[in-house]
Amino acid sequence: MSTQRVFVFDLDGTILNSRNEFPLETRDVVLNILTKGDKVVFATGRMHISAKKMLDRVFGDQGNVFPIISYNGAVVYVPTEGFIYEKTIPLDVAHMVIDFFRQRNIHVHSYVDDVLYSEKDDDEIRLYSKHADVPYTIVEDLKKLREPIKLLGVAEAHTLDEITPALQEITKGKANVFKSFPIFLDIIPEGTNKGIALELLAKHMNFDLSSTIVFGDNENDIFMFDVAGMKIAVENAVPRLKEVADFVSKSNEENGVFFALVKLFPEYLR
Repeated sequence: MSTQRVFVFDLDGTILNSRNEFPLETRDVVLNILTKGDKVVFATGRMHISAKKMLDRVFGDQGNVFPIISYNGAVVYVPTEGFIYEKTIPLDVAHMVIDFFRQRNIHVHSYVDDVLYSEKDDDEIRLYSKHADVPYTIVEDLKKLREPIKLLGVAEAHTLDEITPALQEITKGKANVFKSFPIFLDIIPEGTNKGIALELLAKHMNFDLSSTIVFGDNENDIFMFDVAGMKIAVENAVPRLKEVADFVSKSNEENGVFFALVKLFPEYLR
C-alpha cells in the first residue's frame, strides 16, 4: 500500500461557493499537493461530464489527472483507464420513483449514459442545467428510457424533507435516497455511495484509506466520512457531518477548504 496522502474533495457546497466558483487559492494548493507526490480525488453528486467540464475549466490540461467519483458513487473514473465502475437503477425501481414524484407534482429528471433528461422544459431543469453546465434533452416519458444511473427530485428544501422518509421506505433495499443539496434529492443504485466508491478506488489505485483526508458538506458525504482517515467539514455542512468531523472549517462562502488546508497542511502552501 502507498503511504501517500490522498485528498478527497466534494465540489458543491464544499469547494464551490454559491456562485459556482472554484477559488483560485484552493486550485493552487491542489496543484501543490500533486507536485509533492500526493493524490487528489474529486467526489461529487454531479454527472461525470459536469464534474469533468468544471475541472478542465479550472485546471486546464492538468484537469486530466484527477480520479473522479460522480453520481454520488454510482460512477468511478480513473485517468488513462476510463470508467472502472458504473451501476444503474433497475427499471422497475426507477419507474416506481418516477411515479412517486409525479403523484406529488415534484420535478424529477433522469440521467442515462451521462445525458440529462426531463419530461418538462421547466424552471427546475433549466436551473439544474445552468448549475451543472450541461445541456438537457426533453422526452415525452422518462419511463421509456433505459436504466438510469441516477434520478433527481427538485423542490423546496422543506418539501423534500417531508417526502424523503416515504421514498426511502418504498425504495428500501432497492435504491439509496439522500440529499446532495438542500433542493436536490438523489436516488442512486442500491449498494452505491461515495464511501463505497472511495473504498473501491483505494483498492484499485492501491492507496490506504487511513491516509485519506475527506472534505464535505452534505448527507451524501457522510458515507466517505465513515471510511476516511481524516474528516473535514465546512461550517455550512449539515449537523450530522459536523458532529463526526475531525475539523470544522469556515463555510464554502468563506473559502473554508482553503482555510482548512492552510491551518492543517501548511506544507502544501510552498
